[in-house]
Amino acid sequence: MPKLTQVQQAQRRAHILDAAEVCFARAGFHRTTMQDICRQANVSAGAVYLYFSSKEALIDGIVGRDREDIAALMRKVADAPDLFTGLQDLMRTAVIERPVHKAALYIEMIAEASRNPEVARAVSGCETGLCAALMDMLRTAQIAGRASPQIDPETTARLLLVMGDGLFVMMTRNRDVAINSLVPGLLGMIGQYLTAPDGAYLASSVHPTRVLAGVAE
Repeated sequence: MPKLTQVQQAQRRAHILDAAEVCFARAGFHRTTMQDICRQANVSAGAVYLYFSSKEALIDGIVGRDREDIAALMRKVADAPDLFTGLQDLMRTAVIERPVHKAALYIEMIAEASRNPEVARAVSGCETGLCAALMDMLRTAQIAGRASPQIDPETTARLLLVMGDGLFVMMTRNRDVAINSLVPGLLGMIGQYLTAPDGAYLASSVHPTRVLAGVAE
């Protein structure tokens, strides 16, 4: 059998990861076996174990690939004409156009991370990297005068992550809701938050009950 080239090996590895994503999203981490992934990928067990020694190694590979994709998306946000347009493009690419099985897989990985230290390390590393990238984006926007100097980049980055997680949950649990119909309103809220001139609802020292009271008024 001829030896695979580096390009062919990368393609084989990506094909196996694609199959693992489908299997984990469909049946969950624990119910999925390595044999299930072999069947989904239509390859032998030896071919899978050549690249991945376990299901945890597959999760690590999936997360690593997602981390690279996210980095590319964040570079596009940085190159956008303004912060709002960049966030709009990010939400469209990372959430709205994301296949439903990938959203389900993300929720499955979060659940597994609560009981599996290896998966927890992989997921935490990805989230930490994404949070750092969002913080850098927000700081750059503040320096350029495109975001309020009152916002705290770390807090705001985590809020954006929470919104993304919530959309993924809705995509997987309530498919009757058209996610794209919610995006304009959500982006409007984000835009107001990022550009509020007086920082009334942005300072971390503001008590939550005061914020809620202010919104109610």
